[in-house]
Amino acid sequence: MVKRVKPMISVAAMTGLLEAIRDAGADPDQVLRTFEVEPSVLANVEGFIPCAVFAGILEEAARATGDDCFGLHFGERFNPKNIGPLAYAVLNSPTVGEADAQVARYIKLYNQAGQASVIIERQRAYMRYVLTGLDIPPARQQNEYGMAVRLNTIRMMVGSQWAPLEVQFAHEKPANTSEHERVFRAPVLFGYTANNFIVQTEFLDSKVPAADPGIYRIVKRYLDEILKTMPPEDVLITAVRRAVAESVRNGEPSLGRIAKRMAMSPRTLQRHVKERGTDFKKLVDDTRRQFALTYLKDRRDSLTEIAFLLGYSDASAFNRAFKRWTGLAPSAYRAQAASGISPAADAVSDH
Repeated sequence: MVKRVKPMISVAAMTGLLEAIRDAGADPDQVLRTFEVEPSVLANVEGFIPCAVFAGILEEAARATGDDCFGLHFGERFNPKNIGPLAYAVLNSPTVGEADAQVARYIKLYNQAGQASVIIERQRAYMRYVLTGLDIPPARQQNEYGMAVRLNTIRMMVGSQWAPLEVQFAHEKPANTSEHERVFRAPVLFGYTANNFIVQTEFLDSKVPAADPGIYRIVKRYLDEILKTMPPEDVLITAVRRAVAESVRNGEPSLGRIAKRMAMSPRTLQRHVKERGTDFKKLVDDTRRQFALTYLKDRRDSLTEIAFLLGYSDASAFNRAFKRWTGLAPSAYRAQAASGISPAADAVSDH
């Protein structure tokens, strides 16, 4: 039986965390040591750590700093653009409702415990965010961090003065809620089944004035390709594929480098991967193959550029790998794709 692997979160979502802990008066290294996390792990913004570890770090930071609202304050100072492509898809969506749809579609590429949705009840809409699979008590600090980041994102889209009609949290009410009311500029309630922003339904149709349709298309295309490479049934394989996809441009993704980004030892990561009927080298190879097929259908990139994007030292190394995958040279595959028919290699490369 395959062991259930705890959900992971992108290290990019923790950008500035060490500085926030230090600025609040605590030693960030000491906070991380509580969870056996090296500071260097958080320097790799393309990496992942378990969501429960991140939740625990935020709770410990609140205790160590004496700031009962540490997660809220960290989220308040967090720039959503640090998250990467997902943020750019959201910020360049044509409407608020479409932006929320992008969060719902792609959030698991960055936070596998996160779920986002919109529930409409007559004239009101519930912009919902929940954490699942953490196997820990309600994660107050991470809830408040996540909702503050979401608030920042919406304000970047529609204006810094925006406020919801009401905010609901999926944890119990703390002793003092004045900071919550200051940050959200709205009534804040606690003890609900999910974290929600309540808004007027028509707010979802609000246009995003600064949205760039070109960026929106490009980033959605990239995120869709990441989704295609990631089987949804296993969160660990998903995390490995995502880490590989984002690191191949820097050369061959080694087991040690990817394991470090996921806060695991190489032996532990390899063991988990083997329990799922594959191995690390096959995952790297398959991720490169799937991206190669997509890149070759777009004639704007040269074969040398594609080789670089996939982490190969030169075009000849990419050529050899592609022939091994498909039986065709990359140029022959591209020619077949340009002819308007499905390349013959597609039928034999889906392994």
